[in-house]
Amino acid sequence: MRLAPGTPLSIALNFEPGRETLKAGRLAMDGGLAQLEWSKEVIERALPVSPLYYPPEPGLLAARTRNFDGLHGFLADSLPDGWGYLLMRKRLAKLGVDIAALTPLERLALVGNHGRGALAFEPAATPNDDLESLDLDALAQDATALLMGEESRLADTLAGLAGGSGGARPKVQVGFDGQGHISVGEGTMPAGYDAWLVKFRAPSDPVDIGPIEEAYACMAEAAGLTMSAHRLLPAKSGPGYFATRRFDRPTGGGRLHMVSLAGAIEAPPEAPSSYDIFLRATRAITRRADDVATAFRRMVFNVLACNRDDHARQHAYLMNSTGEWRLAPAFDLTYAPGPGGEHYLDIEGEGRRPTRAQVMSLGRRHGLDAKRMAAIIEDVAVAVAQWPTRARSAGVSQDSINLVQKALDQVSIAFEAG
Repeated sequence: MRLAPGTPLSIALNFEPGRETLKAGRLAMDGGLAQLEWSKEVIERALPVSPLYYPPEPGLLAARTRNFDGLHGFLADSLPDGWGYLLMRKRLAKLGVDIAALTPLERLALVGNHGRGALAFEPAATPNDDLESLDLDALAQDATALLMGEESRLADTLAGLAGGSGGARPKVQVGFDGQGHISVGEGTMPAGYDAWLVKFRAPSDPVDIGPIEEAYACMAEAAGLTMSAHRLLPAKSGPGYFATRRFDRPTGGGRLHMVSLAGAIEAPPEAPSSYDIFLRATRAITRRADDVATAFRRMVFNVLACNRDDHARQHAYLMNSTGEWRLAPAFDLTYAPGPGGEHYLDIEGEGRRPTRAQVMSLGRRHGLDAKRMAAIIEDVAVAVAQWPTRARSAGVSQDSINLVQKALDQVSIAFEAG
C-alpha cells in the first residue's frame, strides 16, 4: 500500500476497458509539489488531458498550486472526497493504515482503475473486496450509521460500491441491464450493464430527499437542461432512492475522461467563485458557443430553483479519446439554501439575491443576445413553476413541497426586482 521512496506513479487513460490502456504519463513528488511528465503517446496525439494547464509537451510540469496537496488539479479530481473519503479512511483503518499518513501519490494508487472518468494509476493499491449481495435498504441504513460515526457491518461493501464517488451524500454504484437485472461490483460493469449511482439520505437531509432530487431532475429536463438518465428506486418502506446513470461511462462499457470545474481551474471547490469564471472556463475548454449557452441555462436554473450548492466541483467536463472536450450533463440538482443563504458561484458579485438584470448583464458579456437569454429564462421559469406537480408525482411530502415553494417564490420576487 506504500510506494517505495522515489517510485513514480504511472498514469493511463482507459477509454475502452478490455483493450490496452493509453499511457498518459508519470508522476513524482519533489519538495511537496507533484512533477508530471507526459508520455510520448499523449504528446504525439496532442491530447489535452489537462484542459487549461499543463499542455502535452516534453519535460517536467510542476503543479501550479498546493491547493490539492501539491497535486495537479485535474489529477486531484480522481481522489474521493466527502463520502468516498470517509469510506476509504475506514477501510484502511481496518487494515492498520492511517490515510492521513499516505502521500498524495499513494492515495492515487489506492484509486487505481476504479476512479471517476478514464484515468487509471499504477501500481494500483486498491484493497480487494468481498462484495455482499445488494440490499439498498440495508446499505442506506449502514450509510447513515457510518456518517453518524457508528460501526457498519456493510462498510466494506459500501466502500467497494462507492465507484470513486465524491460529495457528502452517501452513494453506491450498481449496474442495470435492459431487462431489469442488477449487477453488483466496482470498476467496469459486465457487458450489457450500464453503471448507475444510487444515492442515499445524509443525516441532515429531509427524509424525502430522493423524491425531491427526482422532481428536480424532471424540472431540469423540462427547463432544457441536459441530464443523465435517472429514476427513483423503491424502498421497502418510506421514500425511494434517487438513481442516475454515470455520464462518464458511455453505453458499451467505455469511459470518458472527466475533470471538474474546480480541477480544471485549480480552485478549491469550497471557495466562493463566480458564474463568470464558469462561463469563461467553459468557452476556453470546449471552444463551443452552444456549451456556453448550456452553462448559462444551468446558471439560470440554479438561481430560479434555489439550488445554491453550486460550487466548482458540481460542474464538470468530459473528454473523449480524440481529445474533444464538452460540458458534462448537469448533476446534483436539488433544493439547497446554500451556505449562509448564498450561492457558491456569484452572479456579477451577487450570491444571495441574483436578479434578472445581473443575469442578463453576465450573459451579454459572454456573447448571448437579449432575445435568446429571455427565452432561456422563460423556459426555466415555466419549468420551475411545475414544482408542486413534479413533486407530488415523485412522492415528495406536502411539508417539503410547501418549504421549497416558499423559497422559490422568494427567489422569483428577488429575481424580478432588480
